[in-house]
Amino acid sequence: MRLLVVYQHAPTPGAPGIYRHRMLLAELVRRGWDVDLVSSPINYMDGTVPERYARERYVREEIDGITHHWVRATDDVHRSFRRRARNYVTFAKNATLRGMRLPRPDVVWASSPPLSVATAGKWIARRHRAPWVLEVRDLWPESAAAVGLLREDSRAYRILDRLARAYASDATAAIVPTPGLVELVRGHGASDVTLVTGAIEDHPPDPATRERIRAAHGIEPDACVFAYVGAHGVVNGLDVLLDAAQQLAADPATAPVHVLMAGAGSASAAIDERLTAHPIANLHKLGPLPKQDARDLLAAADVGLHLLRPDPVFESALPTKVLEYLGCHLPFITTVPGLPAQVAQSTGGDLATDAAELAAAMRRWAARSVTERRDLGEQAFTWGDATYGLAASVDTLEAVLRRAAATTRRRNR
Repeated sequence: MRLLVVYQHAPTPGAPGIYRHRMLLAELVRRGWDVDLVSSPINYMDGTVPERYARERYVREEIDGITHHWVRATDDVHRSFRRRARNYVTFAKNATLRGMRLPRPDVVWASSPPLSVATAGKWIARRHRAPWVLEVRDLWPESAAAVGLLREDSRAYRILDRLARAYASDATAAIVPTPGLVELVRGHGASDVTLVTGAIEDHPPDPATRERIRAAHGIEPDACVFAYVGAHGVVNGLDVLLDAAQQLAADPATAPVHVLMAGAGSASAAIDERLTAHPIANLHKLGPLPKQDARDLLAAADVGLHLLRPDPVFESALPTKVLEYLGCHLPFITTVPGLPAQVAQSTGGDLATDAAELAAAMRRWAARSVTERRDLGEQAFTWGDATYGLAASVDTLEAVLRRAAATTRRRNR
């Protein structure tokens, strides 16, 4: 079986970010699939292109058995909304042209957002006379409105809404990564919607790595360390974390607490300005990290942090960051009610919807012993592995892809 995937923001080797789809696709390869992945080499966190890819209009390479096809798109995506829109359009155009030249797949898988990826998936599938599966990771245009990119009363919103519904109706099948999206995508017109969650990998904390990272940042062996690894965008609401950290730093009664923040994004400059004007003791802000360095950082932590601005659209989501924390044997604190809170509390973590609640939760964790924190981390991994194991996720995904491919074979008999 041959699968052609269009996913805009797959990280290049050594780039920051955790890419769950590569893990799922590599497992499909191990099961005998041929997989082509069309993506952009742009580092989504800072909008730059690694030098190796910047010199070429097209780069083909194999990673974990997956044949990657890197195509150009407008970079510097965080400069303005217009620049980001151009990025979406140029990627969709170049991905479509590249996908049409690849060997005929049995099925095409287009992963949105952005919604323009669905445009590419539909036309690639039509060119090859193949079925296509639409993945909806965030509901567009609703998510775009939630983060302030679009107004619900705008012409652009209405156009995108019509497109989203047309694509959901046209696709042979749809998949979603979180339960809360199932009915929402059906509401867009999809008749066959399947839940395919992300999967966790086991990355137990290495004591030597934990000691090394803590020593590098001047962190005491028994201090409670909180880690945020991910995008530093406006939508992430990281002011809540800064406010909580500031409260803890000003409270001499709090047990030793350190916060590690790694990543970049549209709010990075504002965060840097705030920390320059008002430094926060024991808050360590780092840039974006390659995947292994990010996992090393998490090995030094006791608790993960998941933050997003308040909006109902996020309450049904299960972010990659959460699965990464569980795979690294970390419970986590989330600021998002709904599914993120359910997962956090099922794994020994907490819900904190504002800075005061977050500071209180961090105090409770800091008061626990090192052994208690470690035991809760093992509890988090055990629950996560049982709920989001790789084999079960890929079994479900493979069934959807084979079912979609079979529709064309039946039509062609």
